[in-house]
Amino acid sequence: MVGVSDPLWREDRRHGLRFLGGFAVGSAVAAAVLSMPLLLLTEVAAAINPTVRAVALVALLLGLGVADLLNRTPHVWRQVPQRFARTLPPGRLGLIWAIDLGLLVTTQKTTSLLWIGLGGLVLAGSPVPVLLAAMVVSMVFAAGVVLLTVARIGSTLTDPLSPLRIRAQWVPWLRRASGATAVALAGFEIARLL
Repeated sequence: MVGVSDPLWREDRRHGLRFLGGFAVGSAVAAAVLSMPLLLLTEVAAAINPTVRAVALVALLLGLGVADLLNRTPHVWRQVPQRFARTLPPGRLGLIWAIDLGLLVTTQKTTSLLWIGLGGLVLAGSPVPVLLAAMVVSMVFAAGVVLLTVARIGSTLTDPLSPLRIRAQWVPWLRRASGATAVALAGFEIARLL
C-alpha cells in the first residue's frame, strides 16, 4: 500500500494528502462494513453450546494452522487493479483502496493469523471484542500507512536495495511459525476440553 501512497506524497503533497484522507475515510467505512457480518456471526455463535464452539475453534485452529504449515494460506489472488493508480483522483483512489484492504477478504494474506483471531473472537460469542478488533485492525493499518508515508519510511520497505525491504523468502518461514502456533493453540484447547 505504501508503494502507492509514497510516490504520490513525494510528487505532490496535496495529492498525497488527498490520498491519505481518502484512505482514512475508506478504512473507517471498511471497519463498519466488516463489523456487520462479524457481529451477526457472533450472535449466532453465542446461541451455540460452548463445547460445540470450542470444538469449532479447534477445527479452525487446526485447519488454518495446517494450511499455513503447508504454505497454503487461504486468500484471494487478486488486488485492486493497478490502472486505478493512474486513472482515479487521489482521494477516490485512497478511499477505494482502503475499503478493499479493510474488508480483509479481498486481499492476499501472508499468514492465517488474522482469520484465526477474528474466528476466535466470533466463536467467543461476545460482540464487543469483535467490534473492537474490526475497528483496531482497520485503524492501526490506516495509521501505519499514513506514518510510513509521511515519515518517508515506506520507500525503504519497497526499495529493492534496502536492507529493511520485506523479502519474499521470509513468507514461508512466517507461515510455518503461524501454522505451528495455531496447531499448538489447538493442542492447548484440546487439553482444556478433556
